[in-house]
Formats: sequence, C-alpha cells, structure tokens
Amino acid sequence: MSDADDHKVIRTTGLTMRFGGVTAVDHVDFALNEGELRCLLGPNGAGKSTFFKCLTGQLTPTEGVVEFRGQPITGWLTHDIVKLGIGIKTQVPNLFNGLSAYENVRLSARRKHLAPMARQKAEEMLEKCGVTDLAKREVGLLAHGQRQLVELAMVLAGEPSLVLLDEPAAGMTGDERDRLARLVLELSRNASVIVVEHDMAFIRQIAKQVTVFNRGAIFREAPIDEIMRDRAVQEIYLGKQADVAA
Repeated sequence: MSDADDHKVIRTTGLTMRFGGVTAVDHVDFALNEGELRCLLGPNGAGKSTFFKCLTGQLTPTEGVVEFRGQPITGWLTHDIVKLGIGIKTQVPNLFNGLSAYENVRLSARRKHLAPMARQKAEEMLEKCGVTDLAKREVGLLAHGQRQLVELAMVLAGEPSLVLLDEPAAGMTGDERDRLARLVLELSRNASVIVVEHDMAFIRQIAKQVTVFNRGAIFREAPIDEIMRDRAVQEIYLGKQADVAA
C-alpha cells in the first residue's frame, strides 16, 4: 500500500453492478480521503444510489472491490459495516415506528455506550439535530423531513468516523434543509462524509468536491465551483433545472 492509499478512508476498484442485462454501475474507481466531504451528484438513473448501496452492503456488487481503510468489505452485511464505525442513512428512514424519537436515538447510542451515557448521548444528538421537541413523539406519526432528522440523530449517536448519506434532504422544508446543511458541515469537521443528492440548492450549501455520475460511471470529479460552470454537467446531467451558475 502506498502512502497515498494510507489516507483513503474508502475506495472502490472496478465496482460493477448488473441487474440482468442492465449495468447500473460500470467499473467505478472511486476514493475518498480521510476527513473529506464529497457529494455524489447526478440525475435519477445515473447509478449514484446503486453505487451507494454497494458501499453500504444493501447490494453485493457483481464485480469489483470495496475497501474501508485498506480492508476489503465487498459484500459485507450492512450491520457488520456499521460496526466498523460507518454511519449509514438510507433514502427511506430506517426507524422503529412504534417508539418515540428519543427511544430510537437511545437504542442507537446503546450499541456503543452503557445505559447512562446512551441516555445522555441521545439527548445531545436530538438537540444537535434540532428535534428535541420531538423526543416524546412516536416516529411513525412524524412528517418525512422530521423522520429524516431523527434518523440522522441515530446515525450520529453511533459516533461514526465515516458517514454515508443517501438523499438526506428529500422531503424536507427549506428550514429543515438549512439545518441539515449546517449539521453536515459540522459533522465533516470530525468525520469523512459522502452525500448522495440531486437537490442542487442543498448541494450548493455543503459541497466542496463533487463526483458526477452518469450511466453508471463517473463523468466528472471537480470542485463545486467548476461543476457549477460545467456546461456538459448542466445540459446533460442536471437538465432544465440546472442553470446552476445563475
């Protein structure tokens, strides 16, 4: 392993995912530096969410390798990946609907902490995510954006060193999205973060380095300012909504 490789928190080599005759992810070589915040961008069907699912154990890739700090984790189950210190937030909030927001976050914190510390950690994360007022509410009755923030509190309660977020801003109000952006930026000070998203308003708030997917492959990797000015990205990948330089 080279010195450069030592600083890669997650890496894929030749990662490929086929569904029958359809190639959703096509030989993707990707690497994330320790402490980096990276946004994965692209329209629906570009392959970014399938790529995310291969990273997180929701799918086992057809070919290729996923490594976490040099350790192969290809095809591992999601709960085993989480045990490595990887926090995962999927598109659909993964919550215990019959329990309160507090109990959901406390149970997540309990995986790492003894009961008294887990209670304290749950309260801290609910406050950090701005949902303390929802602590006693049954999560099955919450609005989608509120559920997104409660699940983020659950992820953070596990104190992960790498956080993977799949479309975390989906279904959020403008205020909730702004809160989420502040949380992601704060989180990135102490952890490596990958955010899969197509909400350009949210991307503009948090992005530094961006990887653009198209047709299952990486089309462009560049700082956000360059991506915003890239006419090919605007026309082909972001569609009519994306006069992103405006």
